Amino acid sequence: MTADRIEYDSLARTLRADGHVQASGGDAVITADHLEGSADTQEVTASGHVVLTQGLTTATGTLLTYNLGTKVGRMENMAGQFGPLHVSGQAIEIAPGQDVVSEASMTPCDPDHPFYKVTAKKIVIVPDQSVTAYDASLWVGGVRVITLPSYTAGLRGRSGPSLGYNSLDGAYIEYANSFPVGGWRDEYRIRLATTTSLSAENILSERAADHLWKVDLGRSQVQDVNGTLFNIDRYTLDLEYDRERLSWAPIDLGVEAHAGSYRELATGIATPRAEGLATITTDTFRLGPRLFASAGGLARYDTYGTGQQRTVLEGSAALTSPLSIWASASLSYSGIGVSGATPFLFDLINPSSVASLSYTYIFGGFVQSAGANLSYDFLAQQTTLGLNVGMTITPTTALSVSSEYNVTTRQLTEVDYAVNVRCDCVTVGFVYRTFPQSPSANNLMLTVQLNSLGSNVTF
Repeated sequence: MTADRIEYDSLARTLRADGHVQASGGDAVITADHLEGSADTQEVTASGHVVLTQGLTTATGTLLTYNLGTKVGRMENMAGQFGPLHVSGQAIEIAPGQDVVSEASMTPCDPDHPFYKVTAKKIVIVPDQSVTAYDASLWVGGVRVITLPSYTAGLRGRSGPSLGYNSLDGAYIEYANSFPVGGWRDEYRIRLATTTSLSAENILSERAADHLWKVDLGRSQVQDVNGTLFNIDRYTLDLEYDRERLSWAPIDLGVEAHAGSYRELATGIATPRAEGLATITTDTFRLGPRLFASAGGLARYDTYGTGQQRTVLEGSAALTSPLSIWASASLSYSGIGVSGATPFLFDLINPSSVASLSYTYIFGGFVQSAGANLSYDFLAQQTTLGLNVGMTITPTTALSVSSEYNVTTRQLTEVDYAVNVRCDCVTVGFVYRTFPQSPSANNLMLTVQLNSLGSNVTF
């Protein structure tokens, strides 16, 4: 404990501290103007500009009673942030694994001027999991919209409504949320689009000691190796093992397996598919004062209900040199070998053999970073030059532009623009990919994400 003044009674084993008080126990840190406590019971009472920090959660209030040993306490007139939500209330009862706020309010917006919020008689918070409001009312623009018996929002993963546009779905509105189901976690997404109508996806996952099980049902949107979007209806079981260190080499190994039924909307092809992947990555080795090396590889086997089979082997290596604290350069090589074929487009992989030289400079300020990349494809026997720049237009607006120029054919092949804007409760993302030699392939992606409370309503 530290403070401007500390008085300690050695007989009663009590203390009194005043001025810039800071006391800690485990992962809990208390700051206040005044604090009294007992060394025997570890009970403390703090008052005046009280702040309690536990892990990544911070709450402020006017009066706190707290046991540094049991982590149980109560704070009056509290306000704090739990995940994306600002929560305030008359009082919060603090306990390991669950906090309860009475006469409470929560919002993802600016808490002083929220565009919308939920008020409740009681809010139960399970840290890093969920918040549940009881006798909950939703307010928009200061007007009460609806009152429900209970309202649950997840604190992990994406949740809430969003609007957007892409080349596959057209304009769409989407709602996503996640919540715990016993030892499992359920994530769902519902989308209504002008082109593809109504679609939904549900992912049920369970984390075990060293692996993750997932059951994926419904329509997912995936990108191929070139960044092209595909809509896939899938009903799959997925198993992903954590990366494991090999005992006999400075290498990490990762293993995945996926199996189920897939339907690709772009081609109409529907067939079972099973896949196994093994990836390896080495440590980064220092070869000199300013020279580092690393490598990686992937082995992939796919089998399809059509009778087709495919094996993909990939390898890569890179030399990187930090030229200064602002600049770095790298020389890399990647090669892909493919045997067999796939009936789908979304997982199509072509053989390649590419060497690249790249340079990146970090500016800071308006222009955050810029880079250049020169690559040579040994199979196509073509050289490509890539340029990119990232800018901060305002503290809440970022812009990036990238381009590719085929030096061999003397053609500008691609120019991409990306803008991200965050304004209180709303995040807007804009990506426009253009292909000057094939304008019909240009595609636009726009998302308007309401940083929402999410909901799983129980009556």
